[in-house]
Amino acid sequence: MSDQIYEDTSPGRDYYIQEDKHELYKELQESEESPFTESELNEIFVFAVAYGSRKAGRTPIDGAGRALFNRPAHNDQTLWFIRSVAVAEERTTDVLIDGEKVKEIAEEYANGGITELHNKVFGPGDPLIELSDDVIELAQEHNPE
Repeated sequence: MSDQIYEDTSPGRDYYIQEDKHELYKELQESEESPFTESELNEIFVFAVAYGSRKAGRTPIDGAGRALFNRPAHNDQTLWFIRSVAVAEERTTDVLIDGEKVKEIAEEYANGGITELHNKVFGPGDPLIELSDDVIELAQEHNPE
């Protein structure tokens, strides 16, 4: 259990990213070579959170940040995913009352994850195969035979 004291806070309206990483999101969204072509920015963000939680760790946003999308853009599934990541990080469900902390954890994982994700997509090899291999590896870690 965490010794952290959580406050009943609202996550605010917007999710933020580091200013200099906005182009990474846009390239993933707009490039024909990207498996995320025409995806919504909040969908790429959630994938970056997941990727960051496994590959990069939390990386605080340097500076004021830039709003990427409004919180209502998330559906129930993505909201629960983000909450689950926060619970796993803090090792307590108490964090769920602290909307600001939950959002901060997601933003920091996405901040680290977006660089790794971008490098994977635009690096050598086939991005779909590379990402699929990562998903298979993760599934095997959680479901050993």
